Amino acid sequence: MALPILKGLLQGYVKSLFDEGVVDDQFNVVMSLKRIGEADRAVDMIETYVGDVEKILSELSRHVDDPTVDFCKLKSLARELEDRSASIGAEHVRLACADVIKACDEKHHQNFSRNLPWLKNEFSNTKNKLSAFVQMERRIMRVEGSQSVSTSQASTSGSKLP
Repeated sequence: MALPILKGLLQGYVKSLFDEGVVDDQFNVVMSLKRIGEADRAVDMIETYVGDVEKILSELSRHVDDPTVDFCKLKSLARELEDRSASIGAEHVRLACADVIKACDEKHHQNFSRNLPWLKNEFSNTKNKLSAFVQMERRIMRVEGSQSVSTSQASTSGSKLP
């Protein structure tokens, strides 16, 4: 598939992420890394975010059925998740953190248990959408890489003397 078509598809996909509210303007900062020649850095940031959030959600989940839960620790984890989501522009996840944080503030175990699945669902949806973005971005990087190799081979072979 031609590079301009791939880039157009990615641009349309990113627009849909903004239109759906999945990401906010902070995601533009991640996208700006591409424009300065660091597309792989943007991909790394997203992959690191996903891995970190999965660990935090796993830790939060361990405490759902614990009647003697340390709400201060859970609130700290939820704030960390909120901050990480804000830094990458994952708006739906960031917003879902607020209810978990509120439940921790109120030391309300039932609300915590009810809001955590919602947060996990929002993260799962966001993760799937960001994974599609990463796949598209990697495909573009492969095509750009193969085109630059082809271009350098063509210029090298064209400059040889008979």
